[in-house]
Order: sequence, then structure tokens, then C-alpha cells
Amino acid sequence: MIDLSEGLADPAKYGWKAHYLSLMLVGGFAVPHAIAIDPEEDLHGLPFDEQTVLAVRSSGFGEDDTSESHAGRFTTVLNVDGEDAVRIAVHSVRASGDNEMPMGVVIQEMVEAPILSGVAFSCHPITLDPELITISWVAGLGVGLVDGTAKACELEVRRIDGAIASGDWPLSAELLTELVHAVIALDGILDSPVDVEWTIDSDGALLLLQVRPVVIGPALCVDLDRAQAFDSLPGPVKSHNKISLRRDAVRLHIPMSRARAVVATRGDSRPSIPEMVPSEESSGRSVVLLHPRRVNGRIVRKFSMDRPMDVELALRGCERYAIRQYPDPNFAVGAVERVLATGLEASPLSCVIEQELLYAYATGILRRTREGYLIELAVGHFVPKGYVETCTFVLNEQGEVLLRSRPLQSKAYQFVNGHVVVESPPFEQLDVSDIDLERTVSTLVPLINERPSAAIEFGLLGVPGRLAPYMIDIAESDDKGGRMSSVEIERGIVSSGSAVGTVVDLRVAPSLIDLDSHLHDGVSPSRKVSTESSIYVARRASVELLTLVRTCHPSSGFVFEQASLLSHLAVVMRERGIAGLIASPEVLDRLTSSGGRWRLDTSKKDPVTPAEVSAN
Repeated sequence: MIDLSEGLADPAKYGWKAHYLSLMLVGGFAVPHAIAIDPEEDLHGLPFDEQTVLAVRSSGFGEDDTSESHAGRFTTVLNVDGEDAVRIAVHSVRASGDNEMPMGVVIQEMVEAPILSGVAFSCHPITLDPELITISWVAGLGVGLVDGTAKACELEVRRIDGAIASGDWPLSAELLTELVHAVIALDGILDSPVDVEWTIDSDGALLLLQVRPVVIGPALCVDLDRAQAFDSLPGPVKSHNKISLRRDAVRLHIPMSRARAVVATRGDSRPSIPEMVPSEESSGRSVVLLHPRRVNGRIVRKFSMDRPMDVELALRGCERYAIRQYPDPNFAVGAVERVLATGLEASPLSCVIEQELLYAYATGILRRTREGYLIELAVGHFVPKGYVETCTFVLNEQGEVLLRSRPLQSKAYQFVNGHVVVESPPFEQLDVSDIDLERTVSTLVPLINERPSAAIEFGLLGVPGRLAPYMIDIAESDDKGGRMSSVEIERGIVSSGSAVGTVVDLRVAPSLIDLDSHLHDGVSPSRKVSTESSIYVARRASVELLTLVRTCHPSSGFVFEQASLLSHLAVVMRERGIAGLIASPEVLDRLTSSGGRWRLDTSKKDPVTPAEVSAN
């Protein structure tokens, strides 16, 4: 027998529950008095008053460890009174192990007639978001909460400042702060997110009843080329759109480049990451952090080399080519390890997807319209960023081309062994046949049929006339009210709506090309939504304007000289209901030179007019 307040209980002798209780008691946390006995020990005397009501609880050797909690699996006997009753309860608890594991036993003072009881997680229990302390509580005893028979009240508290993010707390703010601080402290002591059972006694004092690490899962490295491979991934990763999309694509036999997921957990050893031999079409690797989804508000992504090659030497003397972005200095495995480490700084679980980049002739985006399909294409990569001119094709349901627009492309971005190389001007302009377009639609339409609100990013391999499509990524639909029509596309409507305001000419500002900006990047809390509406004039609808679109006044609008209708910026504009239109340079010059307030209304035949004229 060991008194858990007098020293740490060896988990190899008394089990993990006893160990963690002793950790709290020795560490000075308010915990009801408890003892533990090993699996073979007979009970001779109890260090409790005869009137003390006890709880007899399991402390299995594999229970409450980092690999599996076994929560609710073994017997707990409450309201035990007297040594003979304790012996019977101990026998019942040991028997519940059914020889599955050695079963230590904890005997602990019960808290009678508590005001409140509950469970607190030092992270969100589903997403593992460490910024939210998640608390469930019920009035009185917590038995119904932990066994699922009682409906609990839910509460989320921000770790950074202790403020309630959602839900209600019925007692004092001081008690809530005390609980949150205890949970955060135990998270640090265990170096793991924790699950804490707690109660508020009849005197209004907080008592902790038990703590255990949240089970996250093992470190692993799994190739994402079979449907069964996705089953081994942790829950928060399975729900990521990149993973769910790839799972659907594997099931539907949609072509795509090779990829694998690598998972690491805080305090666990890193998985073994073998080299992935590059294919003939490979032009490097993309390494993207899937969980946590953002670090400091941004998507984390690195490009890496996958073979020895001096790209600078290969391009030396070629005036058309310039390296726009260098890859991670390590090869793919090193890049994976660095991104995993970045994730573990922000979350107990880190997962990356390593995907082979292919040397595509062209890339683009496909989405359903009212009449059929919209395809935007350009030579090279990075079409969603909005930095390159795209060719536009509208097809009907039968794959026939109804509308085509082929502007000259001034530059193209290519991957060369993980280096982002800008080609200005491109060696050749886009050349795709109607057969290539039909083949693209027919290849990707099974996925579109299952995800009718999705926009699919894809690439084309080979030569014009025999181009083979493959899937790259997904951007969920922004248009909740309906699909674009060919008329809207032909008129250059980026985002339907109206706006009014003074003109702001963004063309005078230097252009900042940021290929790392992403649709799902967050906005700094210091950026507030503007209180004044404006009509912004810009050369292109590129990701450098994402922050402005997310924080501009909702009655603002944009007029572009160039825009991809399926770019990241266009997606966010439609999400916010910010009106946007493509117009000629002459219209843009008229806007910026005339002054005053202007109105933009995409439903009008003449969509851009002085505000005073529109009012009349």
C-alpha cells in the first residue's frame, strides 16, 4: 500500500491512475486523500476515518497511458463504507480487468454533495486545438457526465487570456480561473494535453479527482495510395480537406501525384521516413502542414528538392528564366522533419503531407457552372494565386466548348527540382485542344459529381492534343447561393453585388508577389474591418490583396484589369459578398482620374457609374 500524498507511485507497480494522482498530490494540487494497492496485495487496514465514504477505482497498468485510455472500461465502485465493503469493491474492480492487464486499485475519499462536477481538456478534444480549454460540467456528482447518461453544459475558454469563448459558467470567475490554471499546469507537467476530472465541493472549493494524458495516437508514415491507408490517420487529420479529397480520389481512381502523410506527436519518437524515389515527371516536392492547420495564422508549406541538381548552374545565362523562390536547403525528408517540428511547437500533434510536384505543361481550375463547367488554364503553376493571365473555357454538360478567352500570358511559374522558376515571357503560349478539355472534364467529373460545390485544381501532363489531367488540390466553393453562368463569366463578373465609395488606386503601390499566401491564411487580430467603403482599382486579383478583401468595408468593391474567376482572391470576395468586376484599362483610368464617389453594380448593363448619377 502507498499513500499517494507521500511519494510518487511507480506505474509499473500501481498503475498509471495511481501514478498521476500521486503526481498531483505531491505537486500540491487540491486532491482528495487517496491510497493505492498493487494487483496482488491484500488489504489490511485503511488510513481513513470510519465515517469516510470512499471511491474504489481501477488503476490498470495499461489504463490512462499515452497509447490508450480505456476510459470507462473497468469498474469503479462509489459510496463504499467500511473495510469489508472496500475488500468486496477491490475484488470487483480487479475482476473487471478480466486478466487483460495487471490491475492496481486506487481507494480515494469521495466528495459528497458537490455543487458542480465535470471534465476539462487542455485542448479541444476533437481538433486538439491547444488554444481552447474545453470544459464540460453538470450540477452535483459527475457520474452521469463520464458515463454519458447525463447531458452536460459545454464551455470553451481561451488559453491566451482566460476569456470565455463560448458557453456559460455558473459559479465565480475566480473558480473558473483556478480550474483553467490547474489544467494548463498539468498540461505542462505531463508535457501532453490532459483530461482532468474535477469537482466543486459543498464549501465551494475546487478539487481535482484524476488526470490522464489525451490519447493522440502513434507516430507514423503512410503512403496515401490505397483507401485503407487513410484509416490509420488521427481523427483531426482525416477531416482535413486535402486528406478527404485524396481519399475520394483514390476510391474513384482519379489520377494524381504520389503523396504520403507523416505524423509525429509531442514527446514521442519521430516516425521512420524513408526516401521516396522520384518519378520521371517529378519536379520536386511540396511539404504542407495539415495539423495544426495554421501556425501564427498562416498555412505552413515548403518546397524541396528530390534529386541532386544544380538549378542555378542549369539556368545561368538564360535571360528568360529567374529563380523566384528557393527550396528548403534539405532534401524532402529534411523538409518534412522541419515542418513537423514547426507543428509540434504549436500543437501536441503534427501531421504533414509530402506530395510529389509534377512538371506540368499547364495547370488550372475546374468548377461547375449553371450550363456545365468553367475551366481556367495557364502554362506552368500557381494559377490560384492570381499572378498569371489565364485562358478561360466554358463547356456544356456534353463537353462542348461554349466560350473561350485566350489572353497572352506574360510570365509562367515552373517547378524545377523544388525551385520556383519564373519564365518571362513563357517559351510558348497555352495550346489546348477541345479534346484535351473534354478529357479533363471526363477525368475529373466523378469527383465533381460527389463534390458539386468544389473547385478542383488540376495539372496537364504531356503535349497539346494528348494532354493527361491529374488532380492537385481543392478549393471549396465560395458561392453558397448558386453557380456562375456563362453570361456572368463573359461579362467578367468576379463577384456579384453592388458597392459604392471613393476610388482607391492600388496600381500605384509596388507589386508584392507572395507565392506563400494562401486562401486559408488567417488575418491578424490587429487588423480591423474598415469603417468606410471604397472602390478599389487593381491590376490583378492576386493573393497580395487577401488581407484587404477580408478587412475592407462590406459595401466596398473591386475593379480589376486582370482576374481569374476561380483564384483564391475571387473565392474570398464571394465569401464576403464583396462586388468585383474585370474592366478595360480605359475604365480603370476613368475611375482614378475623375475623383468623387462611384458605384459598382454588377447587375447593370453599365456596371460602373458616378454615385450621383446612379442615385438619380
